[in-house]
Amino acid sequence: MSQSAASQQQLQDAFALFNEVSEQLAGSYRALQHQVASLTDELSLARDERARLLDEIRVLQDEVARTRRLSSMGQMTARLAHQIRTPLSTALLYASQLRQGNLPAAQHDCFVDRLLTGLRHLDHMVNDMLAFARDSRSGGEEQVWLPELLEQVRQSLLPQIEAQGAAWTVDCEGGIPETSAQREVLVSVLTNLASNALNAGGEGVELRWSLRVDGDRLELVLQDNGPGIPGELHEQIFEPFFTTRANGTGLGLAVVRAVIAAHQGTVDVDPDCTNGARFLVRLPLQRVERQLPSAMTNKQQKADVALSRCV
Repeated sequence: MSQSAASQQQLQDAFALFNEVSEQLAGSYRALQHQVASLTDELSLARDERARLLDEIRVLQDEVARTRRLSSMGQMTARLAHQIRTPLSTALLYASQLRQGNLPAAQHDCFVDRLLTGLRHLDHMVNDMLAFARDSRSGGEEQVWLPELLEQVRQSLLPQIEAQGAAWTVDCEGGIPETSAQREVLVSVLTNLASNALNAGGEGVELRWSLRVDGDRLELVLQDNGPGIPGELHEQIFEPFFTTRANGTGLGLAVVRAVIAAHQGTVDVDPDCTNGARFLVRLPLQRVERQLPSAMTNKQQKADVALSRCV
């Protein structure tokens, strides 16, 4: 075979090998495409299955939460039935005494006062029960400004504050932005905290509120100079039905924690406080990017009014 024929044969063999390799590569590419398509389908099915499982998990979590709440409601109903019986019997007794036609005026007024005291106690227990049982953040949110809310709390507690000769101050560090919350619910739990401090501190107790921005949170602190809370009770006081008061429902601080948690916040007792009790409430920060000058002036006026009254 001549050299030219040998070269031509080598070239033909090379083309044949190239064609064979090309066909193998094309086959491998088609197989790879098929495998990718199959894996894509499997991934899509896996995503759908994951979404379905997440939905089932959410449903189960809701059912567990509902079961726990119903269990708590059952415990609460049993305890409240026992606690309601005594003030209810007392209220009925005084109500029956008021029917006497010849009752002296002083005794009549005394019976009325005791009857109203018992009825207020019953109303307080029922309100605690409802607040604990309901969804603490089911809707009705709005932009609220905490200094204004604290002034609303002060006004609602003013008779008790004046009767005890209590001091009430509010300190704000820098500008305090608004946050999103249910106004009346948040006012209710802050009133609960302040009322507990007043009841524990007695005559001449000092309540000092402080507000500041801490990173992406609003920090609200209530400090009093009362007897304080023993360290071993710092977590127990937030548990439902736990109380150290003879006529307490044990739901007040449990409601506070539930409501603050529903607002994506936290509430704790400061373990380092040695003079009285200090509660730390942290709520998500809601900054207002832009404000009209009129809105800023209006907010400053509200700030001056709120802080001037908090003395």
